[in-house]
Amino acid sequence: SSLTSITIPDSVTSIGGAAFSGCNSLTSITIPTILIPYIPKGKLEEVIITSGESIGEDAFRNCSSLTSVTIGNGVTSIGDRAFYNCSNLTSVTIGNGVTSIGEDAFGSCSSLTSVTIGNGVTSIGNDAFYGCSSLTSIIVPDSVTSIGSAAFLYCSSLTSITIPDSVTSIGEQAFNGCSSLTSITIPDSVTIIGDRAFYNCSNLTSVTIGNGVTSIGDRAFSGCSSLTSISIPNSVTSIGEDAFGSCSSLTSVTIGNGVTSIGGGAFYGCSSLTSITIPDSVTSIGGYAFSGCSSLTSIIIPNSVTSMKMYAFSNCSSLTIYSEAVIKPAGWGINWYSNIPVYWYRETRPSSSGNYWHYVDGVPTKW
Repeated sequence: SSLTSITIPDSVTSIGGAAFSGCNSLTSITIPTILIPYIPKGKLEEVIITSGESIGEDAFRNCSSLTSVTIGNGVTSIGDRAFYNCSNLTSVTIGNGVTSIGEDAFGSCSSLTSVTIGNGVTSIGNDAFYGCSSLTSIIVPDSVTSIGSAAFLYCSSLTSITIPDSVTSIGEQAFNGCSSLTSITIPDSVTIIGDRAFYNCSNLTSVTIGNGVTSIGDRAFSGCSSLTSISIPNSVTSIGEDAFGSCSSLTSVTIGNGVTSIGGGAFYGCSSLTSITIPDSVTSIGGYAFSGCSSLTSIIIPNSVTSMKMYAFSNCSSLTIYSEAVIKPAGWGINWYSNIPVYWYRETRPSSSGNYWHYVDGVPTKW
């Protein structure tokens, strides 16, 4: 009953049932993965796992006494929920032999402050570090190719993270609610930014989107209320619904000339946005796309836009719209401009040569 620690070598392949029954003071153990099911976990504070193919699902789930975990180079994978809700776990070291971190592997480890990920890991599973609200920083190694959905969801203390060039996809809600995150660089290797990937990252001031990104998911940066500028590269073809919605500090936006669609509510409530250029590549603008952009003073809608949904420019109280179309295209919905001034393009003036914009009520104005 007074035994506090034990080291079991890798040579041991089996252990009898209840071998450690009654070892109520056991707080530290070094063990291969094969023997994990036989070890009492009620008061374990430190675990060193030396070898074995996998740490099984739920292996140490709800082990609230556990504070430190070291996973040796001999271990190859960490199963789903392996350390889920180990609420006092503060430190984790993952060896180079591990290739995958399972779903919810360290989910709800609310005291976790330090994580070292070995350079053999290729995938960080869905919800892997969900709710690790004390985690302040983490280095993702160059071996990782995918960051799963909600992998760092609600890591509200996370201030910095480096995404390496090896990563090709950032899953849905991957960094949703990381309210302390101030800057992020998305490398050229990433092709997809998932829905709500950086949703409500309210302190995010700087975002660099790599030239490999082809789509920005729905609400990807919605609620990033401290973000002041964004440049969308030419590689992007679609901006999702509400992608930058409620980015109330956003003043400058550059849209690359590869974008073909601007989703509904894409810039909804960007009340500090003063100007924006829609490239000729854009063919559709969704409903409420620029609704509530109360500081926007002028915008040119190119001839390429054949589809415009309702209220695309509603509540834009300072805005004047200049359209390259002569009359409203058939694919533009009713109330698209919400009764703000619209000037239509004419190729020749009645009295002299040159082009001009024509106000919707018939008053000609050179522009």
